[in-house]
Amino acid sequence: MRIGNRDLDTAVFIIAEIGANHEGNFDDAVRLIRAAKEAGADAVKFQTYRADRIVAWTETQRFQHFRRLELTDDEFRRLAAIAEQEDIIFLSTPFDLQSADLLDSLVPAFKIASGDLTYHPLLRHVASKGKPVLLSTGMADEEEIESALRVIENEGNREVVLLHCVSSYPTPPEEANLRAIKSLAERFGRPSGYSDHTLGILACVASAALGARVIEKHFTLDKTRATFRDHQLSADPDDLKALVTQVREVEKILGNGALAPGKTEEGNVSSMRRSIAALVNIPAGTVLDRGMLTFLRPGTGIATEKIDRIIGIRARRDIPQGSLLSWDDIE
Repeated sequence: MRIGNRDLDTAVFIIAEIGANHEGNFDDAVRLIRAAKEAGADAVKFQTYRADRIVAWTETQRFQHFRRLELTDDEFRRLAAIAEQEDIIFLSTPFDLQSADLLDSLVPAFKIASGDLTYHPLLRHVASKGKPVLLSTGMADEEEIESALRVIENEGNREVVLLHCVSSYPTPPEEANLRAIKSLAERFGRPSGYSDHTLGILACVASAALGARVIEKHFTLDKTRATFRDHQLSADPDDLKALVTQVREVEKILGNGALAPGKTEEGNVSSMRRSIAALVNIPAGTVLDRGMLTFLRPGTGIATEKIDRIIGIRARRDIPQGSLLSWDDIE
């Protein structure tokens, strides 16, 4: 599966989840895009919504909170253009059908938030666009995940990545349950990934070792900002750079799984393997028995697995104690 110009089979796709950490400030949103690019992320992701389409108007405090964090349609278009100029993939989570329509021409894939996994009209609408869907699974059980996949697939869209997510802010380490990344892939036969809400970057790095093909980490310019909860559980630019570096190191460390010697091992085979050697001085003409022989490095003589072949054979010449046997030493 590809997202933009990135192949998920080739490298872990790392998303800097800006979300609403811009707090409605367009200039901060631009700074976040550029900082994410400099840190090495593959993509930035925002959240696209209108307060009156996400929360009941009677929920006054929450309504005003979402209203304060909004960006305009034109600002999203401009941010997508800036991301393209910076050569970083632009993504955003739509929280309603109209926002999905706005984003359709701006994003190569759609992200669905955990809270909307059961919002089937949105799933159906997004799936019908024919683009890959990144589906967060926080708070969901197997039946709900299966139902969401069925809705998406019924629109002819099988390009789905399931993101393990724990919708707790911040997520305690003992609740992170990273093994669910593998469980999702095995249970549903889809690529899986991780959307993180823990403090620090350790869980994200560990998720790469557990098979995550997509890793999403909240991103901020300043973790100490107290005006919005997400800042405290986000990576700052230094954190994100370390996350990217360490995930790329994990990818190297994991290798290809082949049960064969690596290139750097090949030169060590002869020095570290053993050969058949004389445990005692063996005079010429002696019939070899097991008690006369031992196994010593290097592996440049007769291989140890040939021991049964030389028992009972006569020594052609004197073989000094502690020396390796060669085929020329025996008849």
